[in-house]
Amino acid sequence: MILFTESASAQTTYLRQYFTSPGPYSSKNPNNTQFDSIYVISPAVMRLVPGQGYVEFERSLATGGGSGRIVRSTDFSPVPSTVYCQFRVDVRSAPASRGQAIVFNFGQDISPTSNALPANNQLFGRVQIDFSGNDQYYFRRTSTPAKNSNTYSGSVLVTWVMNNTDQKHYYVTPTREIDTLNPRTFDFWVNNDRFLKSEARVSGAADVKISDFSLQFRDGVGIVRFTDFLIQDIEGINPVHLTYFNAQPIDNQVELNWETAWEQNSREFIVQRSSDLKEFGDVGRVVAAGESDGKRQYAFTDFNPPPGNNYYRLKMVDKDDTYEYSKVRDVIVRPGQPTLWVASNPTSGERIRVRASGVDATALRLTTIMGQNISFRVDQKNDGYTELVPTATLAPGMYFLSLDKDGAQKHTKVLVY
Repeated sequence: MILFTESASAQTTYLRQYFTSPGPYSSKNPNNTQFDSIYVISPAVMRLVPGQGYVEFERSLATGGGSGRIVRSTDFSPVPSTVYCQFRVDVRSAPASRGQAIVFNFGQDISPTSNALPANNQLFGRVQIDFSGNDQYYFRRTSTPAKNSNTYSGSVLVTWVMNNTDQKHYYVTPTREIDTLNPRTFDFWVNNDRFLKSEARVSGAADVKISDFSLQFRDGVGIVRFTDFLIQDIEGINPVHLTYFNAQPIDNQVELNWETAWEQNSREFIVQRSSDLKEFGDVGRVVAAGESDGKRQYAFTDFNPPPGNNYYRLKMVDKDDTYEYSKVRDVIVRPGQPTLWVASNPTSGERIRVRASGVDATALRLTTIMGQNISFRVDQKNDGYTELVPTATLAPGMYFLSLDKDGAQKHTKVLVY
């Protein structure tokens, strides 16, 4: 489960332009829908019709064929410390091989009119496209050692993620996973393929802003379209990645536990309870890890829940007071009834941690989904939990834990990852 902060922590959009509006698309004082300049140097040709959804450049001469440029040289406001940039490239024609056909730059002090490539000390990132002929192309990193991407044809979506801070940051990848980005580095994706991972900034040790952007179709013969420009920061991800949140009644109490896959700047978890799903009140707080790359497990016991229906949620709070809520879990408290609960579910295949009330753990039965019995030993812990340790480590999959004794029947699923 991936949680995003919405009203509590929104992303900043620095530029968004899909060329579907009437325009204008460029200005000497651009807003967050405009570039400083979109132009062509003859004999190259530009096709930009308001509302058509793209800008197209064509070069018909390999040498002396002019160029087409799109430039945002006015600093984004505020100047970003992180950037999540996406745009679409559509190579309509590339009949012959040509190196450095298209160059993409991100950095500072990029000229809105000069046809020269920015110097390395101006750049945080630079990636180019080389034509390989037959309307195919690949992306290339020219720093030592050089690196080429897979070969593509037609339209691709580029995702360029930059971190210009001294701390690592998390972001949502094009494959909808959470990944980390190291300080002063960038990732570069083509569709769902990661081409570059934590690539060092081009300027090296020299500090450089990520305030300007440019692309230039400068070499080779072909027709190329660009559209769907979106430049944001990479903030807005909740301070924790919650993998599960469970609530289970145990006699006249409710046990809650949850696990995080990672945490960034998290401060605390506030456990909240409601009887009607309308008004939630705080019933306790648990201090968060703050920073964590690995899994962390948490537990909380509500010692005084009212009988009947109870609804629980977590309020996950960041150090800057932004927050997000988990999904709601509902339980029915029936004092005196036997209960059986698997904590940390999914669990590892080495041991199963359970909490039981009015249940003899030796009467439990663990089976596969085919009904095959699995032997285990019982390890009673001092914290009130019982661990079932299989004689052989369980393979990933689903299992069933059952109790059938003196007319009392309890069944629960056990998931092993």
